[in-house]
Amino acid sequence: MLNLFALCGKRRLLAPTLSALTLLLLHGLPAKAQFHAERAIDPNETTLEYGTYRLSVENESGPDACDVVLFGYHSRRPGRWNALSDTVLRVVPHRRHTLIGSKPGCMFYAETFYPDLLKGPDIRISLRPIAAGQRTDILGIHFQGNQNRLHPKCLEVAEELLHWLEQNPNVALNIIGHVNGADGRKSRSFYRKASVQRAEVMIAWLVERGIAPERLQAKGRGAESLLFPDPVYAWQHEANRRIEIEVLRH
Repeated sequence: MLNLFALCGKRRLLAPTLSALTLLLLHGLPAKAQFHAERAIDPNETTLEYGTYRLSVENESGPDACDVVLFGYHSRRPGRWNALSDTVLRVVPHRRHTLIGSKPGCMFYAETFYPDLLKGPDIRISLRPIAAGQRTDILGIHFQGNQNRLHPKCLEVAEELLHWLEQNPNVALNIIGHVNGADGRKSRSFYRKASVQRAEVMIAWLVERGIAPERLQAKGRGAESLLFPDPVYAWQHEANRRIEIEVLRH
């Protein structure tokens, strides 16, 4: 799903803002066209319909189970399941969802998606045994624009990373910061410094909540690894301002 997001973000999106009259035609549009218009859609509109998806958990050898949190599942609280292996969800289109899967001994799983962009009715969490060098982008953890402050809306996702670190006390991580910088107005050194500062902010947040500082190391990639080199929508800018984790040792 993340790869699909990045692919769509690398293309110039030219869809105009929809008028109220155009909203009546959304059912006849392809899923991608509907998604391009997501900012014009009122979440309370009666035209929104729930879609049915199968959520399953697997590892390298077959079905598995883990704790699952789905942000965006409800408007005010996430969906939570313990030791989930398989379930059927009814989720709202045009709403961003962040899916978290965690299990002791397995890599932290994080994925952000819009149901409109899914190719089929299946959503899978793929668990990997923790190994040095493994990386995961956490699009659900991002920063306010031009600031080194965690966005308030991402704190619940940050809590899930904290919980995973508590579950796996021997894991040490590189916390890698990224900045948007798509307009290239600043120098590479500026962006690199800003991304390191954001990683340091994430580390400070985790340390304040009990994670040993020697388990965490700050790194920055500046604007060198943009998921969306030409961002148009707010969520694309947010995705570029993300945190990435890399396992140092375990």
